[in-house]
Amino acid sequence: MIFTIVLIAIFVLAIISIFAYQKIYNPGRLCNVCYRVVPDQSPNCPFCDNELKWDD
Repeated sequence: MIFTIVLIAIFVLAIISIFAYQKIYNPGRLCNVCYRVVPDQSPNCPFCDNELKWDD
């Protein structure tokens, strides 16, 4: 019983740490067409050549 609780706690902490890492280390924005991560300073998506709009 204790092993199961500890195992579930480890999984929950792993998921929380993945989301926290993604929130802290944000490498760019998502393209609106192909949903790939594009660098922040890129005016066009290098994957689908779609023009990106700034959300300022």
